[in-house]
Amino acid sequence: MAKWLSALGVCLAFGVASADTGAGSGSGNQNSTAEKAGTNESLQNGGDTRPWAAGVSQADQQQALKLFHDGNVDLNDGLFAKASDKYREALKHWDHPAIHYNLALALMNLDQPIEAYNNMQASLKFGEPPLQSKDKFDHAKEYLLLLEKEIATVEVSCDKVGAKVTVDGALAFVAPGKFQTQVLVGKHTFVAEKQGYTTHINAPYIGPGEKFRIELKLYTSEELTRYKRKWNATWMPWAVIGAGALIAGGGALMEVSANSAYKDYDAKVAACNMNNQGCPTTAALNDMKSSGDSKKTLGFVGYGIGAAAIVTGAVLLYVNRPEAYQIRAEDIEKVSVSPVVTPGYAGAAVQGHF
Repeated sequence: MAKWLSALGVCLAFGVASADTGAGSGSGNQNSTAEKAGTNESLQNGGDTRPWAAGVSQADQQQALKLFHDGNVDLNDGLFAKASDKYREALKHWDHPAIHYNLALALMNLDQPIEAYNNMQASLKFGEPPLQSKDKFDHAKEYLLLLEKEIATVEVSCDKVGAKVTVDGALAFVAPGKFQTQVLVGKHTFVAEKQGYTTHINAPYIGPGEKFRIELKLYTSEELTRYKRKWNATWMPWAVIGAGALIAGGGALMEVSANSAYKDYDAKVAACNMNNQGCPTTAALNDMKSSGDSKKTLGFVGYGIGAAAIVTGAVLLYVNRPEAYQIRAEDIEKVSVSPVVTPGYAGAAVQGHF
C-alpha cells in the first residue's frame, strides 16, 4: 500500500483548468467559478514530517484520495452538491488543504459564500506546499478577497440566565454567554427570549468585512410599559374640582349667612309682637328678610355651580387617566444604540439595565 502511494507520489497535482462555460460554470451567482479539478489529482503526503499528514493512517489517506477523485469528477460535471458531500466525507478521513480548496470551489458554485470562505481559508493553513501549485495558492487568496465582499462577522452576548438567543431566527445559544458567527452582508435580527422578558433588535445594515457587536439586554413587561394621557396639563382637572369646591363652599357660607339673617328677622318680629298687637311692616324688616332670601338663593346657586364643577373635574380626571402601552426593548430610555469602534470591531452596541 505504501509503495503504491509512493508510486503515485501522494501529491496534489492540481493543474488549474482554464475558464470554461460548461458544466463547471456554476449556477450563475457572482462568486461561481469555472475552475476545474484534475481528475488524476492526488493528495500530497510527504510523510509524517508534514503537519497536514501527521497522524493520518495510510488507510484513511487512501479512502480520502478515492473520495477526493470522485468529488472531482462530480465537480467537473457540474454536480456541485454531490461533489461537496464527497469532499466533506473525505475530510473526515484526512483534513487536507487540497480537499478544502476543492470543497470551496463546489460551495462557491452552490452560492454558499460563508462555508466556501471558511474552507478556502483552511486550504491556506499550511501555505503553498500542500496545494502543490503557486497558481492554486494565489487563486485561493483571490477567492478569499472575493468572498469577503459578501461576509460580515457578528458577536452577540446576553447575560440573562436561561434566555434563548436567536440570530435571524436560528438558535445561537442559551444565555449567559457570547456567540460569534459569520453572516451575509445586510440587515439581521437578534432576539433574546425568556418567560416574562423579551428583547428584539433589528440591526442596521452590516457591511462587507465588518465586525458587528451587540449586547442583548432583557426587560420585563413592566419595564417595557409606559403611560400616556390625553393632555399633559394634569393639574387642570384638579383645578376645576378645586374651583368647584370653593364655589360650593361659598354657597354654604351664603346659606349660613341667610339663616343668620332669617334668625335676626324672626327675632325682630317676635320682639315687635310682644304685646300681641301685631308688628307693622317696616323697610328695615323687609330689607332683612330680602337679604336672607338673596343669600339663600346665592347659596343654592353656589351649590349647583360647585357641584357641576366638581363633576366636570372628575370627568376630566377619568378622561385624562394614564393609559398603558408597550414599547420595544430598543426604545426603552435606558437603552442606547451607539457606534462601537474598538480594536478589530466596528458596529454598534445595544446596552441597557434591568
